Amino acid sequence: MTVRILARTSGSLRSEAMTNTASNGEPSGGDTAPQLTLGSDFPAPDHDAWIELATKALKGGSLDKLTTVTAEGIEISPLYTDSGVVDPAGLPGEAPFTRGAMPAGRTELAWDVRQLHADPNAAQANTSVLNDLERGATSLLLDLDRLGVESVDDLGAVLDGVLLDLAGVHLRPSISGIAGAHALTDLWVKQNVPASGALGGLGVDPLAVAARTGTSPQLDDVVAAVKLAASYPQVRALGVDASPYADAGASDAQEIAYSMATAVEYLRFLDDEGVSIDDACSAMAFTYSLGADQFAGIAKLRAARMCWARVVEASGASADSAAQNQHAITASAMLTTRDPWVNLLRVTVACFAAAIGGAQAITTQPFDSAIGVSDEFARRIARNTQLLLLEESNLARVIDPAGGSWFVEELTSELAAKAWRQFQAIEAAGGMAAALDAGLVADQIATVADERAIKVAKRKFGITGVSEFPNIDEEPVVRASFPSMETNGSEAGLPLRRHAEPFEQLRQAADDAAVTGERPSVFLANLGPVADHTARAAYAQNFFEVGGLRAITNDGFETAADAAAAFAASGAQVAAICSSDAIYADLAAPTAEALTAAGATHVVLAGRPGDAKSDYEAAGISGFIHMGADVLAALRKTHDVLGIGGQQ
Repeated sequence: MTVRILARTSGSLRSEAMTNTASNGEPSGGDTAPQLTLGSDFPAPDHDAWIELATKALKGGSLDKLTTVTAEGIEISPLYTDSGVVDPAGLPGEAPFTRGAMPAGRTELAWDVRQLHADPNAAQANTSVLNDLERGATSLLLDLDRLGVESVDDLGAVLDGVLLDLAGVHLRPSISGIAGAHALTDLWVKQNVPASGALGGLGVDPLAVAARTGTSPQLDDVVAAVKLAASYPQVRALGVDASPYADAGASDAQEIAYSMATAVEYLRFLDDEGVSIDDACSAMAFTYSLGADQFAGIAKLRAARMCWARVVEASGASADSAAQNQHAITASAMLTTRDPWVNLLRVTVACFAAAIGGAQAITTQPFDSAIGVSDEFARRIARNTQLLLLEESNLARVIDPAGGSWFVEELTSELAAKAWRQFQAIEAAGGMAAALDAGLVADQIATVADERAIKVAKRKFGITGVSEFPNIDEEPVVRASFPSMETNGSEAGLPLRRHAEPFEQLRQAADDAAVTGERPSVFLANLGPVADHTARAAYAQNFFEVGGLRAITNDGFETAADAAAAFAASGAQVAAICSSDAIYADLAAPTAEALTAAGATHVVLAGRPGDAKSDYEAAGISGFIHMGADVLAALRKTHDVLGIGGQQ
């Protein structure tokens, strides 16, 4: 069968279906239409002039400083211009569907505001469900594992009062598998919902469940789900949920690649059971996780549609199956438990990216989701985030608003190519089920996650409110915890790697220590006038408060003896010397010696030591804090000196 050789013999993502031609065979970017140049009254921009101005702004520094590299190895340049390459995106509603699944985009139907429900209290879950639907949500996403749904009666209690022929009910891939799908279809029957009027998705996705829990995938559920949904024309049987991989730290290219490999695994399995390729493709609904990088999120959704169109074409399915049904959910990995209010901004950016990227359905997670069961206020804000972007910002009124951006188009193309190569590697390893079983997927993700963790530790990947600009006196947001879920005694699956967690562990350890006494502190030995020490003193204060340690600051000292006396009076154990390089040359070493003599068990210097490092260390300075340093390691060392527990 075609699907059996898919990607094992295809060396490129590009195909005839992806060339930029209109249905009549003419290039879609032709010159037949009159050109309207809005900037005709202005001088033509000059690339060399931009380089000159940028170099001047960098004070002669290299423009390489403005180039960043993604987890896939894609270089993000500071400026994109017309490279002369024909735009491969095609037209909206046409293969490869990079510009959207429908010719008119979402200008008529907007997008599906799909809100997640996971409250294990059935009565409270029902109240939340009804509130969401009455106040703007258009469909529901149910996490059966956390809801504790085991039967049609359990599901009926959660959905009591819901008009099931008006509100779509979509199931998140769950341990219950086909049993959960039966609970939903049984409820439709029980409530006399016509098969033609039932809306939603059964969410059967055994490979996603296996990845998340470490259990063996129940692939027989795939066929059972397709047969179960056969009489429901508006219901998709299968989920292809890539969020467990994103939650574990996968790159965008990996997330797309694993979704393609999962879908192909299901295509092969269904083909063996006699299900037509068109029916198999049409049964699938894809879910992707979006973070706080809006351009990466936009490109991810566009690249995923491009890859799926190639899979469908290579599988021999009809063009009607090539338009990917796409659901976007805001990423769990980016959420924080500390200063969770900043999550409102992160979720808004992710939702914006999902809308601009062309998702047909969007789920915005409440800002308190990483803490526990969300309250009504958090749910309302999550819901209204979508409604504001939809109804007031009118994001659905433009067809593919990112289309034509040289940056977005190039990023989309590069991301799709990277994802396709990783997809081929999974196929060469025997397919997604084999790759999961062999630990290949976990190893690949761990490599990317470890690299990201280094950036987090060094604050090259900053987390506002946690690794940057913390408020150590913030009032904690308290929520009920979710119950633990059994995985049938199997080995754990892919973990949820929240970016902020290592820093949050330090904050919690410091908070725990503060419960029985004063908050652990660090004395800032500021030297010289305020103008000389304030920049590094502010940096040091932020640095240590990231770890939950209070910074004891002052207006500065003129002598080492004055600094040591104030340190001794403070009761602190750790000191940080802060001033300018010029003052360091005269006072850093004697101040370190005086602080040590006054009882300091750990003395650090704010700034790079340069050639004086050995002299400073000889004087008793045991650490240096500066931009690019491993903040996490430095804070852990400080915690260790202070005898604070909770180290990881």
